[in-house]
Amino acid sequence: MIPDDNDSLPVNASNAVSTKLNNKDTIHKESKENIENESIRVKVSVLNRLMALAGEMVLVRNQQIQLISDQSNSAMRTSIQKLDLVTSELQNCVMQTRMQPVSIVFNKFNRIVRDLGEKLDKEINLNIKGGEVELDKNILEALTDPLTHMIRNSCDHGIESPSIRSQKSKNRVGTINLSAWHESGKVLVEVKDDGNGINLESVKRNALKKGLKTEVELGAMAEKEVANLILLPGFSTVEEVSDISGRGVGMDVVRSNIEKIGGTLELDTISGQGSSIRLQLPLTLAIIPCLVIKSGEFNFAIPQVNLEELVTLYNEEVREKIELARGCEVYRLRNQLLPMIRLNEVLDSPEPLTMEKMSKISGKYQEIQEQEYDEFKKMQAESKWKDGKYRQSLTFAVLKTGLIKYGLVIDEVIGTEEVVVKSMHPHLKNLDCYAGATIMGDGRVALILDVVGMAKHCQSFLNIEEEQKIDLKVKSSNDSTQGVLIFRYGKSEKFAIPLSMVSRIEKIDMQDIEFVGGTEFITIDQTSTQILRLDKLLNVSELDQQKDTYLLLPKNIAKPYGILISGIEDSVECDLNLNTESYMESGLMGTTIINENMTLFIDIYQLIDKADPGWSQHQSNEKSINSKFKILFAEDVLFFRNLVKGYLESAGYNIVVAENGKKALEAFQKQEFDIIISDIEMPVMDGNEFMRNVRNILNNKVVPSIALTALTEEKDIKIIADSGFNIYEHKMDRERLLSRVAELLS
Repeated sequence: MIPDDNDSLPVNASNAVSTKLNNKDTIHKESKENIENESIRVKVSVLNRLMALAGEMVLVRNQQIQLISDQSNSAMRTSIQKLDLVTSELQNCVMQTRMQPVSIVFNKFNRIVRDLGEKLDKEINLNIKGGEVELDKNILEALTDPLTHMIRNSCDHGIESPSIRSQKSKNRVGTINLSAWHESGKVLVEVKDDGNGINLESVKRNALKKGLKTEVELGAMAEKEVANLILLPGFSTVEEVSDISGRGVGMDVVRSNIEKIGGTLELDTISGQGSSIRLQLPLTLAIIPCLVIKSGEFNFAIPQVNLEELVTLYNEEVREKIELARGCEVYRLRNQLLPMIRLNEVLDSPEPLTMEKMSKISGKYQEIQEQEYDEFKKMQAESKWKDGKYRQSLTFAVLKTGLIKYGLVIDEVIGTEEVVVKSMHPHLKNLDCYAGATIMGDGRVALILDVVGMAKHCQSFLNIEEEQKIDLKVKSSNDSTQGVLIFRYGKSEKFAIPLSMVSRIEKIDMQDIEFVGGTEFITIDQTSTQILRLDKLLNVSELDQQKDTYLLLPKNIAKPYGILISGIEDSVECDLNLNTESYMESGLMGTTIINENMTLFIDIYQLIDKADPGWSQHQSNEKSINSKFKILFAEDVLFFRNLVKGYLESAGYNIVVAENGKKALEAFQKQEFDIIISDIEMPVMDGNEFMRNVRNILNNKVVPSIALTALTEEKDIKIIADSGFNIYEHKMDRERLLSRVAELLS
């Protein structure tokens, strides 16, 4: 028997299932001969070595894939594909050997909370959920101290004393919920209490006292922004340092420790109701998915956990959409100013970039762009420009970590790749802009960029909240104007789909498409994805196969589907009041004119229904049941009115539509409804006022209601709840909306 060793982990060795037998002698014989031990103990050093070898195998796999990418040897390609599959499976298995349940850490807090409750004379109950969720051993070890700090904070500062809770009509026993769950390939850990929440006035006073913010800046900040000030270095609302929480260490240290292991921290609070801190963590630190980009002659990797989206500007957009704020470059991304950082300038500057330096850099590039445009105009006037078009482009990655969000201007996007993280040389560890290094498929070394480190390198430039608040050019939110993606399929038509309905777009090889029962599939992220061809579902031209082929993957779809497209034209803001008279067929929402061209808006749900009638069979079976329910739906924008109405009618519900809150209120007074679904931002009478009239003036507290909105700010959600809505949902997610409707009606 192997002696107990703290430097070892249990590893599953057998999943054998014992079968109960009536014959005791047979049981005894089987137990001796066939039953294996369920686990063995393996030293952590052996597992670390195994993980390192698996990482090296991933590197070899990447190199082999790159070597055969341009070759036509089908046998070699097939062999490498098998190697790819085996390597991925081996990598997952090796990762599992290092995985441990978070209950190892979570279970320690029961005693901590009990002891702190006695010491503080408070009654505190700790609820633990998701203890079976597994994390890499190294991440789990790094998580212990931050979680301890957060639990102590909740006990000391969050939960009130029993007497104060009684005065507030709260349960004398305070509750702390510690939860963990999987979401989008990551692990989320949340510490949530029902205490007093963060004292925002105290936060403001301390911010002023320490000179972190001015009164004007604080006055323009939302409640969530004020609460997040406690994450700044050196910030604390505690008058005296205690041995229970704080101990002189602020929440900025907790956040930095979480970010060191590739995680993010998000803080929410509601005054008088409690606070929550949510951590988003990677499953492992050894192998991470990255976006590989190029700057100059060198390749770099950006962890995908920090990547929100990629944006490319073309021609006049580069001059018109890159603006200046305090002399530095910014981009207006969905009505918010996004500071821009040029990667090549960061890499060329050994010293941190001050505001003065950033202004000079911005001025230099603005001058270059103007010179290029003037040269084009001059050559165009002299008829020396061959095609008469001004050609220029700029690509940047939108990066986010914690409270920091910015655009990183890059030269070229190479692609996505799983990289094996190698630590930096000891002499280079003081370079904050790099988080590590990796070896690419071509054998070259690529440095992994540290999103936080680069932000600190340009710290003086990233604080532009004031410009975002006082900028009068920012348009108010308008549902009728939305960002849309314009794409092509055949040589004739142009198509469009709202950007909020697009998950991502993948470039594919048509040779990778497989046929199963006459249906086309392709493997994306190790998942079989059914392919939709528009010419098979709509009366449009065939796929233009002379161009590269892409797969558009929609959001909020229960099963994996992808639409083949032949090219991306543009992404623009346009009016979604669509024309349904000039041309219409099943699978389309309508048409509109974009850039002087007729553009067809596809209805992704109708297309899936046509391609796979069994996809919504469960809804069809319930149509007869749902037909007895009557729904009042209020929405002022024709596009969303038709979209949501189509969702509900496809499920068999009876719908009465109103164009604003006033008309909805009139309809509600004339007849009975089983449920109300309403937009919030509407003319004449908005959704909140409409619902307040239903609850207070008409005194109807019974009929369930759903708010359909894109508003996600804490203050907006609170107003929606106070108005009398039961829940709120997003307009674009059909499956979730139908699920919530059925839930409320039941």
